[in-house]
Amino acid sequence: MIKAKKSLGQNFLIDNFYKKKIGRKVKIAVTGLNPHCESILKFNEDEKIVKPAINFLKKRGYKVNGPFSADTIFLKQNRNKYDVILGMYHDQVLSPMKTLKEYDAINITLGLPFLRISPDHGPNKKMINKNLSNPLSLTKAIKFLDTR
Repeated sequence: MIKAKKSLGQNFLIDNFYKKKIGRKVKIAVTGLNPHCESILKFNEDEKIVKPAINFLKKRGYKVNGPFSADTIFLKQNRNKYDVILGMYHDQVLSPMKTLKEYDAINITLGLPFLRISPDHGPNKKMINKNLSNPLSLTKAIKFLDTR
């Protein structure tokens, strides 16, 4: 139940953000913990933890589905079905996002007492004073804040 309550909090944040900032209820896909959502082990986290948490959220009216295999949920036909893909860990969603969007994305941090928006990339000290950085993500982040 602890995992389900934690997921409820995260989905509540995402759902509220979409209602307030985008104006509609969000459709969320959740990735599995295991790469292909399968395991031969007796304890399978996707079956024992992730699926029950998703069912818990569905019963409370959230539009959430999964767990999905992280290597296929990012295919175009799958991305078109959801507003948000919620990964189990950082690299599970960051690599596909950067591959698909390059610099045309922003990070939005929810759950803080303020809205935190940042470019989709971190600092790169090797590029300081070389005028090589792509400013698109920074521009997108500023425009997102300006329109809210």
